[in-house]
Amino acid sequence: MTGDGTAALGDTDRMRRRIDLARRIVLLMSLCTPLFCVLSALMAVVAGIDMQTSELASFASRAPGALSGVLAAAGVACSVLLAYLSMRVIRTRIDRPDTGLRRDVVLSYLALLAMVGLLGPNPFALGATQFWAASVAVTGRRRHKAGYAALMIAAGLPPLLLATRDAPTPVQVFLACWLAGVQLIVWLVMLASNAAVILLWDVVTEAHAAREAQARLAVSEERLRFSRDMHDLLGHSLSALAVKSELAARLAAKDPEGAAREMSAVQHLARDALREVRAAVTGYRDVDLAAETAGVQAVLTAAGVRCTVSGADVDVPAEQRAIASWVVREGTTNVLRHSSARRCSVALRRDGATLVTEVFNDGAQRSGEAAASFGNGLSGLSERVAAAGGALTAGPTAGQDGFLLRAVLPLPEGPVREGEHEPAGLPGREDVTA
Repeated sequence: MTGDGTAALGDTDRMRRRIDLARRIVLLMSLCTPLFCVLSALMAVVAGIDMQTSELASFASRAPGALSGVLAAAGVACSVLLAYLSMRVIRTRIDRPDTGLRRDVVLSYLALLAMVGLLGPNPFALGATQFWAASVAVTGRRRHKAGYAALMIAAGLPPLLLATRDAPTPVQVFLACWLAGVQLIVWLVMLASNAAVILLWDVVTEAHAAREAQARLAVSEERLRFSRDMHDLLGHSLSALAVKSELAARLAAKDPEGAAREMSAVQHLARDALREVRAAVTGYRDVDLAAETAGVQAVLTAAGVRCTVSGADVDVPAEQRAIASWVVREGTTNVLRHSSARRCSVALRRDGATLVTEVFNDGAQRSGEAAASFGNGLSGLSERVAAAGGALTAGPTAGQDGFLLRAVLPLPEGPVREGEHEPAGLPGREDVTA
C-alpha cells in the first residue's frame, strides 16, 4: 500500500472516531432531559404535595396507607419507563433507523399519562410533561410539532383551573398564571437546547457525508481520467502495431529484410506502449510532441498515407505541448481506424495568445458516420482540452471528403476565444463540436 493510501485510511479512521465521540456527547447531553422526568417524579413523592381537590388529586393521595406508597412507587416506575422511552426516541432520531420512532413516542406518551395520573397534576409531575415534550418535539416530523405545543399549553391549565375555583383571590390567580408562564418558558428553553444539540449533530453528520461524497467523486474522476488516458495510450499504440505487423506479413515473402525492419519497429512500438502504460499507472507519464509527431508520421507512411507535419517545434509551454500531443495522437489514430485517407496533414502553430493544432485527412465518409463512430476517444480528448481552457472541434470539411480535428489552446499570455482563429493552409470545413 502506498503512503498516500495509508494516510487516507488513517484520516478515515480518525474521522470515524470523532463521529463516534460526537455521537456519545450528543446522547449524554440529551440524557439530561429524560433524567429530569425521574427527578420530577421523586420530588413529587418526597414533597408529598396534595392538591386537596377530589377531582384533581392523585390516586396515591386518595388511597389509604400502604396502598398510597405502592401507587407512588408505581408513579416513579412510570417516570423511569418514561425516561427510557424518551431516550430511545432521541437515539432513534440520532441514528435515524427506518422504524420504531412512532411506536416509542406513543409508548412514552402512555407512560407520561400513567405517571401524571398516579402522582397527580402537581407542579413536579407536570414538569415531567415539559421534559418529555422537549425531548420528543425535536425528534418528530414538522406536522407533529403543533401537537406537542398544544400539549404543553394544556400542561399549564391545571394550575389555572385550581386558581379559579371557589372564588380565588387575585394573588392566587397571579401565582397560577405565573406558574403556567414559567412552565412554558422552561419548556421553550429546554426545547431550544435540545434542538441546538440535534442541529449540531446534523451538521456533523452532513459534513461527514459531504466529505465522503467528495472523496467518492474524486475517485470517480480519477477513474475517468485513467480510463481516458488508457484509451489514448493503448488506442494509438495498438493501431500502430496492427498496421506494422500487417505490413510485415505482406513483406515476409517478397522482402524479408523489409519485413524484419517492420517487425523491429513493432518491437519498439510495443516497448514504448509498455513504458507509457507503466508511466500512466504511476501517474508520471508525459507525451513528447516532437516524438509523437515523428511517430505518427512514420506509422501513417507505413500504412500508405502520405503525411506531412509542420510546426512540431513550436515554442509553447510544456502543458500545451502535451495536450497538443494528445490531439495529434487521437487524430492520427482515427485516420487509421475510421477513414480511407490517402493524405493526412498535421499542423501546429502559435496564433497570438493561442496554440492551434489541426489534423486533417481526406478520407472521411460523406455521411459523417466516421465522426459518430469515434466513441470515447473524442469525448475524452474534448474533456482534456476543455480542462486546459481550450476548445475542440471535429467535423467533415465543406465540399470535400475530408475530416478536420482542431484544438485551440490558450497560452499564458491570454485567453482563447473560440471561433476566432481560422485554419491556415488547410481546406475549408464545416466544424461540428465534439
